[in-house]
Amino acid sequence: MGIKSLKQTFLSVLMMAILLISMIPGRALAATSDDGSTWLGWLNFATSADSKLIAGETGNINVQLWDNKSDPFTGSVGSATITDSHGNDKLFQVSGSAGNYTISNVTLETAGEYDLVIRQGAAGTALAAGTITVLNATTIITDSLIMNKNNTIRVKVTDTEGKPLGRKSGTVDGSLVGASAVSFTTLSDGTFTFSMTPSLYGTADIVFAGHVIGSIPVLPAYIQNARIGGTARDNVALSVEVAKSGWTMGSQYVILARDDQFSDTLAAAPLSKKLDAPILMTDSAKLDERTLAAIHALEAKNVYIVGGTVAVSQGIQDTLSKEFTVNRIAGLQGYDTAAKISSHVGIDPTQTVYLANGHAIPDAIAISAFAGAQGNPILLTGRDALPSSTRQALVDLQATNVVLLGGTAVISSSVEKELSSKYLVKRWGGYDRYDTQSIVFQNLLNKEVPQSPLYFTSGLVRQDDVRSGKPYADALLTAALAAKNGGFVAMTQRDTLPASLNYFMLFNKGYISKSAVVGNNSGVSYVLEQQLQQMLKR
Repeated sequence: MGIKSLKQTFLSVLMMAILLISMIPGRALAATSDDGSTWLGWLNFATSADSKLIAGETGNINVQLWDNKSDPFTGSVGSATITDSHGNDKLFQVSGSAGNYTISNVTLETAGEYDLVIRQGAAGTALAAGTITVLNATTIITDSLIMNKNNTIRVKVTDTEGKPLGRKSGTVDGSLVGASAVSFTTLSDGTFTFSMTPSLYGTADIVFAGHVIGSIPVLPAYIQNARIGGTARDNVALSVEVAKSGWTMGSQYVILARDDQFSDTLAAAPLSKKLDAPILMTDSAKLDERTLAAIHALEAKNVYIVGGTVAVSQGIQDTLSKEFTVNRIAGLQGYDTAAKISSHVGIDPTQTVYLANGHAIPDAIAISAFAGAQGNPILLTGRDALPSSTRQALVDLQATNVVLLGGTAVISSSVEKELSSKYLVKRWGGYDRYDTQSIVFQNLLNKEVPQSPLYFTSGLVRQDDVRSGKPYADALLTAALAAKNGGFVAMTQRDTLPASLNYFMLFNKGYISKSAVVGNNSGVSYVLEQQLQQMLKR
């Protein structure tokens, strides 16, 4: 082989190496120039972005052409042919010189891979080739439009590979929902925000480059979801139904509590939120088979037992330890258990702790969903004296703010005075459990990003509330579900709304977009469920 041939071979190999390193699609083609000599042409896309287009969008493709001497190609370039997978060709004009060329006004409507061939003249000899990828634009939409409401919606526009499409313009077509079209231009991160007030049901379409790349449904202002646990006959069955409803993808953790008395479980909702774990219940002495089946169905690996061996027996712990990693959080009394739970939960930047009477179970439950969502602990106290475990937990948590739940009949002025010497203290207390609950709502309902759904449950949560049998765990179990879903829980009477809750609903129903009843007909009647639907419908 002659020196000239060796040199040509070396240059060809070198160009191939350069091409592979660049990772930008391009191919060499044997071509014959006007004077009859044969040479190799190489195509590189100027940038990686030039090899990728968005379906329907008109753009330019910048390429670099090289000859077999690794010099910019200086010959005649007149056109480019782009061919889809079905063999359909489109012809485009090419301009440029000295190796840098632009294929102008390229529009390809369908996603896929296309062959690009650069040619001499309008349909002359092929000089070099490459591959163009066409991607669809798509949208990420987390909100829905609400009927007859001025909605502010945030949208992110990306290609199908997830790359944000910044500085792109399009339209939100509201004609099908009785609204005007809205023009948009995305920010550099691909996002844009628009406002629209729909008056018809349907979808508003996001249109870019002549393609619908996303649709936003119009929903009613209020939706009443199906009742959860309507056929559950006891607390164990309801705990399983709530877990199925909220933890559809399973959970690595479950919290296990006794089914007949709730003092050890009052602080469990924040722990549930922290672990993303449902609360399941069992008989104190023997593990309920339904509970074990639910743990298996969730594919849980870890079980947290709340309460001592009187609440959940050692035999139950031993049985579970054969299959799962078991942790018991327990103190001598409910106060101590709550304090130990708080060490697992921690405290959010507001450094707020909620304090309830350990026997005023409704007050603790009223705050549970909110405390869980915030990441703030619930601690317990006696009426006239602060337990030492609670006092120490406040120190360990480095609390700054303490909110007392209930009036002076459940947490005395002397306890409030003691706490006020070290902490900023507020009291949220009403004349009964339902009034205290409404005061909690008034203080914590977020009207800018409303908590939803609102779950209605029985307010019969104490042993003294029922003549026989067990108190209803509906509200306690649902607090964990509400904390997970960003909602809250309203305890009510069986057949009528308590006056304070009725008053709250009338003045705040505009902030409630979804609701559901939890528990069977003996907890919240079907008649009341229908009345709630009529009250909140709009």
